[in-house]
Amino acid sequence: MSLPTHRSLAAVRDGQLQGFAVLRPARTGSRIGPLYAASEDVALALANGLSATTPGFPVTLDVPDINAKSVKLVERLGLRPTFENARMYTGSDPDVDITGIFAVTTLELG
Repeated sequence: MSLPTHRSLAAVRDGQLQGFAVLRPARTGSRIGPLYAASEDVALALANGLSATTPGFPVTLDVPDINAKSVKLVERLGLRPTFENARMYTGSDPDVDITGIFAVTTLELG
């Protein structure tokens, strides 16, 4: 499948994947997600790298606020909240390691 309007970056250190992110068009500007990284600094580098490909256009991230590092990242980027969303489950919450998730793919898919 070819998605010419999408851009992606990966961070590799010593042959090991440290993070990856995808930028895709949105109604206004672009969205980054997923954004998965081993550290806040890697996430920042990926977000800045993708944002630099669309100078002058707004970039949005859907951040899971249960990951304090992701909230800190968007604060470092100077972003501000535009809306909030609650994720709800029937039964117990799924067992997901949230520590590396800095932005979800879409609110519909997680």
